[in-house]
Amino acid sequence: MGLLGGVAEVVKSGGVGSLFYVALRFSFRRLERVGVVSFLLSPYARFKFRKVGSWEKALDFLFSSDTIARLITPMQIREEVEQLVRLVAGVRPSVVLEIGTARGGTLFLWTWAATDDALLISVDLPGGLFGGGYPWLKGFLYRSFARGRQRVVLIRGDSHDQRTLERVERALGGRKVDFLFIDGDHTYEGVKRDFEMYSPLVRKGGIIAFHDIVPGPPEYVGGVPRFWSELKQRLPRDKYMELVKDWRQGGFGIGVVYV
Repeated sequence: MGLLGGVAEVVKSGGVGSLFYVALRFSFRRLERVGVVSFLLSPYARFKFRKVGSWEKALDFLFSSDTIARLITPMQIREEVEQLVRLVAGVRPSVVLEIGTARGGTLFLWTWAATDDALLISVDLPGGLFGGGYPWLKGFLYRSFARGRQRVVLIRGDSHDQRTLERVERALGGRKVDFLFIDGDHTYEGVKRDFEMYSPLVRKGGIIAFHDIVPGPPEYVGGVPRFWSELKQRLPRDKYMELVKDWRQGGFGIGVVYV
């Protein structure tokens, strides 16, 4: 069915009102693709974020039907990420490093799990199969996540590039990372490289977490399950944890390493 045929079907089934609604949704998606919606809603979003109050309420907000929440809903299974945020909140990190910004939902959660004066750094891949490539205008929304005296630093670049690592180190200013979340390049070589490059920045007693450790479609999980399987075999049983709702779910799942 062509475009005109589709329009005719919409009008026939729901009238002009339905056609207007479809056009509005289409325009909304087009604008958000370049970050315009996130940019325009940033001031209002900041007001809403301040009213959240806790990481538990932040989680409820993210998985609600709220318009702002739907812009940043994380690509996570709620039960799994809830366990992780509870774990991170127990550590009360003052320095958080995230590889893979995606929609920004997990970054939002980390701000509520971290201290009021925390430094939160999020690195995003420039593009590709497992790239992020969010429009720069959306950065205004992500920075509005900061609460209290927190500072959110967004670094756009290939996480495997030495120059990106140097930018991260400059942002850290000599501080060690309390919590590292790796959810960027999902190829086997990519996730392995992220671990090798950024895990040395984590302090002793800190936490490292990986997303998508459950085997599933290659286009979604890449080589993460393979890397995680190899990594945990090298670790004592009390040095790692697996947060998985169902091992038959075909993807997702979170692996946690205690440094």
